Amino acid sequence: MAEEPEKKEEKEAKPKPSGEKKEELSPLKKLLKKSDVLLMLYPKDEEGYFSASISAKDEMTIYKLLRDRKETRDSLVIVLDTSGGNVYSAVKIMDTLRTKYKEITIAIPQEAKSSGTMMCCGADKLIMCPISELGPLDKPMIHPDNETARISALDIVKSIDGMLDTAEEREKELAKEMNDELGIPIQKSLALASDSISKLVSPMLCKEDVKIYNQAKRLLAIAENYGKEFLIGFMLKYIDKEKLRERIADMIIRRLVWLYPDHGFAIRRSELREWFFMIDDAEKVDYWDDLWKEFEQNIGSSRGKIIKFLNS
Repeated sequence: MAEEPEKKEEKEAKPKPSGEKKEELSPLKKLLKKSDVLLMLYPKDEEGYFSASISAKDEMTIYKLLRDRKETRDSLVIVLDTSGGNVYSAVKIMDTLRTKYKEITIAIPQEAKSSGTMMCCGADKLIMCPISELGPLDKPMIHPDNETARISALDIVKSIDGMLDTAEEREKELAKEMNDELGIPIQKSLALASDSISKLVSPMLCKEDVKIYNQAKRLLAIAENYGKEFLIGFMLKYIDKEKLRERIADMIIRRLVWLYPDHGFAIRRSELREWFFMIDDAEKVDYWDDLWKEFEQNIGSSRGKIIKFLNS
């Protein structure tokens, strides 16, 4: 009689302990599964004054980080805290990031002023909390009387434009007085008044003043051109009608460059919403607390600028 083949012992699956649970990912870890996160945090002292700004070296740092990165997600979240810096570098940093990322969100724990605001114009969306702020785009320049100080280009332009406007008004008033009180014909009154006011104003407008004025005007035009390009291409891209999008971009840039009383003015999220910026309230973003922890841990560092990707 043939022997029955031995039955192979079936391996019994060990039952998992009833109390064992799968580790739940933090909101930041979940974010890192679908987006890259880049920290761009600039050092500041205990009083909140920044000691470094966006520079040409940062362009190289960002470019190298992307070249060394084996793979990238389709979307990027930048955690940005800066008082500004080199506007050309800010533009080139956004251009470089756009070669890899279709969607860019900028999260602002506290400040993204000046060139930081330019970067925000080139984002698809912003995340802001109650203390977050952007700033005007009236580009700073070297003070004409003090090479170690900076002054807004807008202050230069407005001071000279204001002087010329006042001179023009005074010229009209003087011509009217000559006509009314002395009976001089209006055409001759205007000629005499123009000659008189010109002699008064000319010493104040030396050749150097005109050069500085023209330089300031060019700097403001640069801010207008880059800002409008970024707004039309990215922040306002959700507006389907092209002409309407361009008109809104013109309105926003005019305000950002020309209409604020001070370069340090804090532009808050409520105002930005009125200008059609895409804003998410930080309080409603599930991973905001984790980003804030990263900000707090790194902003107190004495290592200088922090420009790095968070690891997933």
